[in-house]
Amino acid sequence: MKMENKLAKVALKGYFIAVATLMYYFLTETINLGIFVTFRHAFALVLFFSALLFFLIKPNIARGASTVSGTFVYCIPLLVTLAVSLFIWFATQVDTSVIARGLSGLFVYNNMLSFTLAAVSFLYIFGEKGIWYNLIAILISNILIICTVILQNGVGAFFSEFITLIITFAGETGDVIVQAEIHELAFCLGAYLIYMFLKPKKNAAFFILLGLTLFCFLAAFKRIGIIAIVVALAIGWFLQFIAKFKASTAKNLAVILSVCLVFILIGYVAIIKLDVFTLLEKAGINTSGRVEIYNAVDKFYEFSPEFLGNGIGFLTYQLSTNMNVGVSSVHNDFLQYFIDLGFWGYILWLASMTIVRVCYFGKNGKTESAIITLALTVYLLIVSSTDNTLNYPLLTTVLASIMIGHGFDETVREKELRIFGCISDENKETKDNSIL
Repeated sequence: MKMENKLAKVALKGYFIAVATLMYYFLTETINLGIFVTFRHAFALVLFFSALLFFLIKPNIARGASTVSGTFVYCIPLLVTLAVSLFIWFATQVDTSVIARGLSGLFVYNNMLSFTLAAVSFLYIFGEKGIWYNLIAILISNILIICTVILQNGVGAFFSEFITLIITFAGETGDVIVQAEIHELAFCLGAYLIYMFLKPKKNAAFFILLGLTLFCFLAAFKRIGIIAIVVALAIGWFLQFIAKFKASTAKNLAVILSVCLVFILIGYVAIIKLDVFTLLEKAGINTSGRVEIYNAVDKFYEFSPEFLGNGIGFLTYQLSTNMNVGVSSVHNDFLQYFIDLGFWGYILWLASMTIVRVCYFGKNGKTESAIITLALTVYLLIVSSTDNTLNYPLLTTVLASIMIGHGFDETVREKELRIFGCISDENKETKDNSIL
C-alpha cells in the first residue's frame, strides 16, 4: 500500500511538472477556440482544473482557503484595472466594442488570473514544495530550447559565444547565443535567483537547481535583469540584517519602502511628461527610440489629478492601428497604465501591486515574507521600466508562486487551527528539509 502511495505521488509530480513544462515551452503558439488563445494559457488552465478536480476528490479546506485568499490579494491589481476601466468607459460613454476590446485584452491576453491560478495549483497540491516543482518545469523547458540551439549550431559555437556574452557583459551577442535569449523565461529565472539567494537551503538538490538557474539566466543575459537582481538583493539583505535585531522594524521599513516605490513611479511618469528623455538623447545617451514613442503618445495624457484616463487597452489599440511609430507597445508599462487608468487609477494600481502585497504577505509577524515580497516587487518594477514585463504572464506565475508560496505551509496550519481547532496529519510540519 505504501509503495502504491509513493508511485501515485511520483506520478502526480510528473504530471504537474510535465504540463507546466509545456506551458513554459510553447511561448507564442496559439489555438483557435473561437478566439485565439495561446497554448500557455490553455496549459495554465489545465493545471488549475487538474488541481480543482483533485480538491473535489480529496478536499483540503485549509489549503484551499489559503490559495483562494492568496490569489485574491495577488490579483487585486487586476480588479483595480477592471473597476477603474469600467468607471472610465461608463463616464465617457464609449462604444461597446471598446469595452469588449479592453476586457479581452485584460482576461484573454494578459491572463493574470489564469496564470496566478496555475501557480497556486502547485501550492495546493504540493504545499511549499510546489515552488520548486514550478522551477523545475521552467528549467526543463529552457534547457530543451538551449539543447535545440546546440544541436543546430554545435556545442563549440554555443559555448564560445556564451563565454563572450558574459565577458563583454552582453556587449557582443553572437548569432547562435541570441537564439537562446528567451526574455520571458530569463525574467522568470531572475525572480527565482533572488528568492534562492535570500533563502538558501543546505541540500544538494538546491545547489543543482541554483547552478542550472544561473546557467539558463546567463544564457539569455538580460542586463536590466542583472541590475534588478542586484538592487533587489541589496534591499532584501539589508532588511534581513535589520530583522536579526528587530523584526518589527524590518517589517515597517518594508512597508515604508513600498510606499516610496509608489511615489517614485508617479515621479517617473512626470519625468517622461517633462521630456527628460529628449535631454538624455541630446546628452548622448541612447534611449533605443523611446523618445520618438513617448512624443507620439504625449497627446493622449496629461500629468494632472484631473486626468481621468482612457480605459485599459486604449494605448495598445492606438499604437497598433492609428499611429505610425513602428511598434505595438510603448515599452513602458508605467506610462501605459497611466494613460489607460488615469492619475488616480494609476496610483490605486501601484498601491495594490506594492503596499497591499507587502502588508498582506507580511501580516501576523511574517517579516521574512514581507522582505521577499518587497524584493521581488522591486525586481519586477525595475525590469518593467524598460520593457512590458508586467504583461508577461509566465512571470506572473513565478511571482505568485513565490509570494504566495513562501511560508505557505505555516499559513495553512494557522488557518486550519482557526477553522477546526486542530491540525490534520496532512498539514503537519515534517522534518523533511528537501525541496524535492
